[in-house]
Parts: sequence; structure tokens; C-alpha cells
Amino acid sequence: MALDIKPRLKAENSIIASLGVAGLVVGIYQGMVGPVSDVHATGANDINMQASVRKAGWASLVTVSAVGLLARDPNIIILGGITIIVEEVMYRHAIFTNPATGQIQVDAGAYASVGDHGPVGLSGGLTAVA
Repeated sequence: MALDIKPRLKAENSIIASLGVAGLVVGIYQGMVGPVSDVHATGANDINMQASVRKAGWASLVTVSAVGLLARDPNIIILGGITIIVEEVMYRHAIFTNPATGQIQVDAGAYASVGDHGPVGLSGGLTAVA
């Protein structure tokens, strides 16, 4: 049984539904994380903000997928997906920005893989930690 994903809604209704889902995604991020300005005001690389953004992203992905599949309208999935990407970029930028300097602050730990236990050296390998 093949999944038939053809627009079931008329063009004007598809646009309205897609914009409604985009608004729902923005509302999920606002409700679970808060305004982007508040995230900019927190310290750079705050793990609590990173966890909140990750949860909001997953909740938005599930919501967009569910509504898109229920309506069988790919336009909802496309616009909802684009909205998730835009929200993720805005919130990730806010998380990485230092509120005191306004510059993006990324520590060496952000580049280490999960299995690494030390800072990353200039050569790309691990350096000894005393």
C-alpha cells in the first residue's frame, strides 16, 4: 500500500493551513523556550536553553508531521519544516551569543566528539589534560 501524498486541500485552503502550522511552530518555540531576546540575555552556551530548544524542535517536528500527514498536504510539511529550520537557526544563534560582547562564543568543547574527554588541540587531535 503506497502512501498517496497529493494535496487534498484547495490551493487557498492549503496556504491557510500551512500558515496556521507555521504559526503553531512559532508558538511552540515561544511557549517552550521563550522569546529570542530572553535567550540572547542568558549566558553563552547555556545547557538549559539548549535542552529547551531541542525539546521545542522535536515537539514542532512531531506536530508538523502529524498535521501534514492527517491533511495529506505536502505544502504543510514544506512550510512547517522551513519554519522549524528558521526557528532553530534564530535560537541557536541566540544561545551561542555572549550577552556581554554580542559576539558568538564557542568553546573548544563544542567541537569535541562525544567520546573525547579533553580539549581539542590546533592539530585537530586531543591534547593532554593535567
